[in-house]
Amino acid sequence: MTENLKSASSAKIGKVFKEARKELGMSKAEVSNSVFINIKYINAIESGDYSVFPSEGFAKAYFIKYQDFLSIECDFPPIYKIKNRQDKIIKKSIAEINPSFMPFIRAGVIVLVVIMAVFINVRFYKEAKNNDSSQINETVFNNELNQIEEAVNFNNLIEIPVNIIDEKLSNKLILSFFDECWIEIYSHDELILNKLFKYGDSYELEIERPFKIVVGNADAIEASYNGNNIDFITNANRLNVSTIMINDE
Repeated sequence: MTENLKSASSAKIGKVFKEARKELGMSKAEVSNSVFINIKYINAIESGDYSVFPSEGFAKAYFIKYQDFLSIECDFPPIYKIKNRQDKIIKKSIAEINPSFMPFIRAGVIVLVVIMAVFINVRFYKEAKNNDSSQINETVFNNELNQIEEAVNFNNLIEIPVNIIDEKLSNKLILSFFDECWIEIYSHDELILNKLFKYGDSYELEIERPFKIVVGNADAIEASYNGNNIDFITNANRLNVSTIMINDE
């Protein structure tokens, strides 16, 4: 994240974490090795600047983990509240097409193309007949109509990926973990899973498209959806955070 997520409150809470760590006589590196928290997240919490975290869910997870290790109790700083309100306002201001309307829109396009094609062909037929064209007869006309129907076939008009129309697929998402990794899964922009997984964990979920997966450690996970592997590493940013959209296309 690039936002400046720091406030007086978060900085004050960060000092509590820092003092508690020092009371244990531990360096940041020692804490990182003991509790398996990346040192950049330790720096973020102690400084009160949460910009390094990819989302609020990630930040809260490591905040709680570090807090439990130090045996202290602090409230998570309210630095995300303003940002979340802004996101809601922006979201409401953008008109979206309801996915449930798409079949009707596609059907309307097909009907319009068929009507136009038939109209053009009938007009051509009448003009040719009026010109005493002996080459055009009812059989030819019917053949032309058949060709038009084939040309405006739904599969020819709109390219449909095979994985959309294959009803045999189970819409199964499978995740396997080789190191500590935070996961967030969104379905239609609604958060349905936010969890910290550890080495050796696995997770399966039945979920329909479209959905989004946010991964906090792209090197620590292998995943597949309907038998197709998902590549998190290629799109990972410099913090090794990867966001993948699984759309209808």
